[in-house]
Amino acid sequence: MNPGRHYRHRSARGFALVLTLALLALLVLAVLALSALTKVNSQIAAVSVYQTQARQNALLGLSLGLGELQRQAGADMRLTGMAGVTGIAANAANSTRHWCGVWEQANGAFVCWLASGAQTAGGAAVQSGLAAVELIGANTVGAAAANSEHVIAGKLPLVLTDTAAAPGVPVTVGSYAWLVIDEGVKISAYAPAALAIPGIRPLITSTSATSAAGKLRAAVDTYGAKLPAVIAYEQLSLLPTPAAALTASVLQDNFHHITLTARTVSDSAYYAGTLNVNTTSTIVWRSLLETYNSLPAVPPITAANLTSKGNALGNGLAAATAGKAANGPFASVTAFGAYLATVFPANGSPTATQIMNAIGPMLAVRSDTFRVRGYGEAVNPSDATKVEAAAWCEAVVQRTPDAATNGLGRKFVMLYFRWLGPDDL
Repeated sequence: MNPGRHYRHRSARGFALVLTLALLALLVLAVLALSALTKVNSQIAAVSVYQTQARQNALLGLSLGLGELQRQAGADMRLTGMAGVTGIAANAANSTRHWCGVWEQANGAFVCWLASGAQTAGGAAVQSGLAAVELIGANTVGAAAANSEHVIAGKLPLVLTDTAAAPGVPVTVGSYAWLVIDEGVKISAYAPAALAIPGIRPLITSTSATSAAGKLRAAVDTYGAKLPAVIAYEQLSLLPTPAAALTASVLQDNFHHITLTARTVSDSAYYAGTLNVNTTSTIVWRSLLETYNSLPAVPPITAANLTSKGNALGNGLAAATAGKAANGPFASVTAFGAYLATVFPANGSPTATQIMNAIGPMLAVRSDTFRVRGYGEAVNPSDATKVEAAAWCEAVVQRTPDAATNGLGRKFVMLYFRWLGPDDL
């Protein structure tokens, strides 16, 4: 027997065993890697499904909001305004002050709030038992403060009455919410032709050049030629400015008081540069008085009165009984003139009559431009408290001269749509 040959044979068998074990280890690693990859892909697919469901629920909310706007405010004989006219004061905690309300023009009767889950009576509040969600928050208006309140709506559940996993057992699979904001109660930063008063565009108040409104006014005045290319309020941040940068906080502080463009429908035409007087925003009222001062050959309002009387108009409007019921809207521009006379009496200068003669055509008691936000979330069917994905969207819509096909007044059309992220809210 050859010892060398025997040794080589055992060595070859040992090497084969090591190689086999190495290959087996690689195979196990490959199986583990494939299993991990499959698990990751499955999780990605599940997240994608949840995100798609959340987006579909957000679109559902947006569609229902637009549908309610059409149903409740499509007719000419409806009034709109901000909830502040019902007596909700400017306060950081008042998260429904900027809800859009609808009233009957004929008798001033309240119709509804254009927010999901809103009470039908008893003030602007979410129905008891419904969770609230902020649809206008810190990244839209900054930290909650007076005149920069956050805005909520009620979350409405989406329930399947029957599923394959639990036949006959209701299962909550998500929720949605929607909110309508009245853009017509704000001053327009840009008013293209045709104007309610030919040649006269509304002015943003600039009594304080260092305020957020003053900074935006400076940018709009200086770079007005660029405004026709702007398609959304948020894009005003792209304007350069002669004094200080238009930071995000400038637009946030102005969100409740300034819009890009609000148009009013009259007969078969649109008019820009108008304002719905059913607002308690003091910034808006100071802006309107400054607009009046810009008209030729009018008795001017002094600089001090621009601020004091503008504040008086906004702060006193809700409780006023001149021209309207307390905590109700104005039903006509003429009725508003009666309230204006309490701040600009006949023995002063200018008088309410002089102001109304000058800017009356700019005023309205309903709006035709609105912002609608939709929210949707998808929850784990096994645990409805676990939100798997959330989505937000927004549209700016305009009432048109055309009749709605369903007989609900004039038709609304969408001017602008975008998906929102948490940083936009």
